[in-house]
Amino acid sequence: MKFVIPSYQRYDKLKLLTLTYLNTHDIKKEDVYIFTRVDDTDLEKYLSLRDDGYNVEVLVGVRGIGNTHNYITNYFQENEYIVELDDDIIDIVDKNRQSITSLKEIIDEMLSLMRMENISYGGLYQVDNNMFMSGQKNYTTDLRYLLGIFRIRKIDKSIVLKTNYSEDFENCILHYIKDGKILKNNWLCAKTKNYADGGCNGDGRDFNTEKRDKVYLSNKHPEYCKLFQRKNGRWDLRLKHYKK
Repeated sequence: MKFVIPSYQRYDKLKLLTLTYLNTHDIKKEDVYIFTRVDDTDLEKYLSLRDDGYNVEVLVGVRGIGNTHNYITNYFQENEYIVELDDDIIDIVDKNRQSITSLKEIIDEMLSLMRMENISYGGLYQVDNNMFMSGQKNYTTDLRYLLGIFRIRKIDKSIVLKTNYSEDFENCILHYIKDGKILKNNWLCAKTKNYADGGCNGDGRDFNTEKRDKVYLSNKHPEYCKLFQRKNGRWDLRLKHYKK
């Protein structure tokens, strides 16, 4: 299995958090692929990770997380399964807020279910809330939101993202349209710091750019998502297959 981490302007977080986390779970460095940009001020630091055995790919002329994921899709082989991770993962916990003991076992279990059910997209619960998580079935396959922190994806080059700041929503929708289901592990959650400095936030992400992308998705796929505004002013989407 290949572990894929897009990272922009967050070398220190990448090394301290996600790479350290993968190392504690005995993930081989040669199985880790880091995608950064040629204009990153920490480019030399990212490139130094090659000396440690990591794969580091430098993107030229590619901006935005959606476009980065399109690049990743084209980089790997068709029908190949990859694990995509954010660069600032602190931990993965279960519904009782206990850290998982084996990342490999969790991935193998989800991958087995995905292959059995012909599902090409899977992920975890979006928030560390044991009450919400415990109230769900362990696994569901209907259309639900999968945060991009941690996901397993089967490479399909026909799926091309059009958004940058709502690519997690768009990935859910497009893979659901393709397979009729996506896999969600409701009893596990990845812990990280959303909207941290750098990453998407350092590349034009704000209320307006998020709203633009979410308006696009709500107009493009009205049967799968509805637009609404949160109390803090941020525009968001509700995912559901609104069957006629």
